[in-house]
Order: sequence, then C-alpha cells, then structure tokens
Amino acid sequence: MSNRVSTGKMAMAPQESVQPAVLYKLVLFALLMAVVPIGTYFSTLNYLWDGASRCGFPSGLCSTTFAAISAIAAANLILVGYVVVAFREDAASRTGPLPEKKTS
Repeated sequence: MSNRVSTGKMAMAPQESVQPAVLYKLVLFALLMAVVPIGTYFSTLNYLWDGASRCGFPSGLCSTTFAAISAIAAANLILVGYVVVAFREDAASRTGPLPEKKTS
C-alpha cells in the first residue's frame, strides 16, 4: 500500500505553438465539407440525375437517391484529401530540410 497523497495537479506539458498554416488548412477543409456536398447534391439533382426515371421507381426517388450518393462521394473525397495533406505535412515535418553537401 502506498501512503502517497495526491495533490490533484497534473504535470503540464509545454505548450507548442500551432502554426497558422495548419489552422488555415483546417478552416479550408471545414468550409469545403460544408459547401461541396450540398452543392454537389443540388447540382447533380438538377443537372445530372434529372431524367433518371428509368430505374423502375418514381422519378423523384431515383434522382434524389443518386444525388445523395453523389454528395456522399464528394464528402468522402474531401476527407481523403484532408488525410493525404495531413500525412504529407507530418512526413515533411519529420524529415526536415536535407543537409547540403559541400563540394571541394
């Protein structure tokens, strides 16, 4: 058994500054996630899937379903893009700049 008394305080890690470029990318992808799927839904509903009554269901059901699938695909593409950008940024920060070789 331990007779230690907890003070209730945790050791705080030193605060790392957040780079502005990281915040800009986060805001950019957040805006893309808000605008692109909605825009994709309505644009494909009106222009691409407007005449999709050949699926055997009432025309409105097929066009709205296909437009929703298009919006889901657009949202997933944005998420994949964000993950790719994050991995590239992380890999670049780990490697750092390459040292220059001096020729004599």
